[in-house]
Amino acid sequence: MSSAKQTPSPPDRQRQYRGLWWAFGLNAGYMGVELAGGLITGSMALLSDAGHMLTDVAAIGLALFTSWLALKPKAHHRTYGYLRAEIIGALVSGIFLVLLCGYILVEAYHRIGHPQAIAGGPVLVIATFGLGVNVASAIMIRRNYRNNLNLEGAFLHMLADALGSVGAMVAGAVILLTGWTPIDTLASVIIAILILWGAWRLLMKSIDILMEGTPREIDYLDIQRAITSREHIVDIHDLHIWTISSGVLALSAHLQLTDECVASGHWPRCLKATQVYLQDQWAIKHTTLQTEPLSFKERYD
Repeated sequence: MSSAKQTPSPPDRQRQYRGLWWAFGLNAGYMGVELAGGLITGSMALLSDAGHMLTDVAAIGLALFTSWLALKPKAHHRTYGYLRAEIIGALVSGIFLVLLCGYILVEAYHRIGHPQAIAGGPVLVIATFGLGVNVASAIMIRRNYRNNLNLEGAFLHMLADALGSVGAMVAGAVILLTGWTPIDTLASVIIAILILWGAWRLLMKSIDILMEGTPREIDYLDIQRAITSREHIVDIHDLHIWTISSGVLALSAHLQLTDECVASGHWPRCLKATQVYLQDQWAIKHTTLQTEPLSFKERYD
């Protein structure tokens, strides 16, 4: 028996997205506060954090929209429904994050050697309240984000924004205590690098799914060995494993069975047992298995 790794079951999307509405309202409201505070105080860290909060609002709105699409029923022209909309939403969120990092780094570069007067006290106060908004939003999303790439994108936005608030708080405190304004630019660069790391991972995961690569939580060779070790199954070929959407895995393969299994009419039980095995061990519910006798020869034109 193979030591299979359990994979997440398909998520309850209606339950998962309830917290997003609260996060959307919190971020939309406080974004205006940080933007006004950044313009008044002249803080680059605060303005970059406000800019990222804008992308948070857009990311959460996109997550809500794509979740609504994902819940739409299947149709003859879209046999899987709109589940992939969630992955497209995650990809767009990742792209937004990368673009934001580029903007912050360019602005930070322009400020090198050109320090600006910054009011440290207001920066510290506004950033502290912003951190509270970020943490509250992250808590609302975090429970289910690991099972849903779209939610993971929204959660990364919240986490990155929390880091932005911490950076702005540190910059405000240092300026208030020492008057050293370059800390504001330095904090912005560190924030951008941290955001970029999470954004790159999100992009790679989204691209893997859209390219129908083998899910990262699945060991292709492990499944191949496990299936061929089952009774009456001699070989397996044309094995494909992919992700339709977060938590929704699919598999297709050709199974070569012993001649005795095929001749005796036992093959339907082998087919059913293999499907049940894949669902129990790897949570793969969408399976398409073609059974073949040993004498069967594939024809490829």
